[in-house]
Amino acid sequence: MTVYDLIIIGSGAAGATAASTAVHLGASRVAMVEGETLWGTCVNVGCIPSKFLLALADYHFYKNHNHEGIRVDSSFDLSLVLAEKEAFISRLVQKKADHLLTRLGVELIRGKAEFVSDGELRIGDRRVTSDRFIIATGSSPAIPPVEGITSVPFMTNREALSPQRVPRSLIIIGGRSLGLEFAQLYTHLGTKVTLLQRSSRIIPEEEPEIAVLMTAYLAEEGIDIRTGVDIRKVEKTDDTVTVTIIFNGEEQKISAERLLLATGRLPNSAELHPERAGVHIGKNGAVIVDKTLKTTAPHIWAAGDVTGEPMLETAARYGGEIAAVNAVSAMNRQFDPTELPRGIFTSPQVASVGMTEEQAHRAGHPTICRCIFMNTMSRTEMIGDTRGIVKIVADKDDERILGVHICSSIATEIIQQGYFAVKNRLNIQDLIDTYYVFPALSEVISVCARAFRQDDKGACFFPKKQ
Repeated sequence: MTVYDLIIIGSGAAGATAASTAVHLGASRVAMVEGETLWGTCVNVGCIPSKFLLALADYHFYKNHNHEGIRVDSSFDLSLVLAEKEAFISRLVQKKADHLLTRLGVELIRGKAEFVSDGELRIGDRRVTSDRFIIATGSSPAIPPVEGITSVPFMTNREALSPQRVPRSLIIIGGRSLGLEFAQLYTHLGTKVTLLQRSSRIIPEEEPEIAVLMTAYLAEEGIDIRTGVDIRKVEKTDDTVTVTIIFNGEEQKISAERLLLATGRLPNSAELHPERAGVHIGKNGAVIVDKTLKTTAPHIWAAGDVTGEPMLETAARYGGEIAAVNAVSAMNRQFDPTELPRGIFTSPQVASVGMTEEQAHRAGHPTICRCIFMNTMSRTEMIGDTRGIVKIVADKDDERILGVHICSSIATEIIQQGYFAVKNRLNIQDLIDTYYVFPALSEVISVCARAFRQDDKGACFFPKKQ
């Protein structure tokens, strides 16, 4: 039986970061167990390939980017694009293996792991032990409990990123980040997309101003967005999938060639049998952890999607580092995901950090907000995309920045300015006093901050709820 200083179960963003951190902190024998695809969802069937395909589909769809003086013809060869995507992923997989396994000496153990006791894992015919573990087994697509769902062919993110051909029509269930990205990706490839969302607006966790604008932008590109939908059943009819919904109080049937589920993800914990090690499981299979990411077993930590929301790659990497530091160095660092930035890679993109206006109000902050449209920035005319808005949420008493929310062609880049503001507790004047290279889109943060000093500028669409 082999004994290790630390065993990490899972090789995704949380597991890989934990392994690297542990070695750098001096752990002499670190093992990483992986029973599925090496390096997890993000690298193979998640954020990396999806953003790759979104970028290429944008090149194909937008062509001259609204500049009349440019004439661009475009074709999209699906087989060549998918081959390029797979080659790109292979390079990333090898690069990570060279770093973690070869350079840092982390031992990779392939196979499904399950706890035998609080200090022992069984991996196939092999048994390994340690006095410290990190659970980083990630998550899998959640399949909604809709009548008929198990009897019809459907896609999840895995199949949608490697289609045999581009479907003529597609129904997407789910109107958050995953649903929007796939809706626009397939629309840009020529598919007629219908998107169904249960809540009253898409991306309900974002500011309503951004949700309203994104609904309009996506509709302009031909996406049929229906919100406030109650999905009753799905069934296969000849060569199509039919979804029965209640929409605006009426029963409707929608048919398409393919169905894509973008209804969230569930933690992967059941097959590990963590209860045998004294690890408690909560809602939807999430491993219960405290602020230091320690589980209910004192020698076991957990990080990433397996601990539940927020299921972000950023949170997984951050959590992996925290878990490894606490496991190896007993520093009791705390995991606080509330200030982490998040992004949606549609066109335009959506990115946010900190609290929304509604969240700030619920937290007891007297708030003031300003919104600035991206078309006020001369740079947007230059690049041919004037879509978008920036909203800053601040505390009315001390003017501290509580949240920054962006819809823009490069929102995921600009949001770093907002992250620094929220993380470092900057105030409105700090943002006003920040100067940028001109002309740069990121200057919109300072422009929006200046609107707080001008009563006649920067009004947002939706007043604060009282």
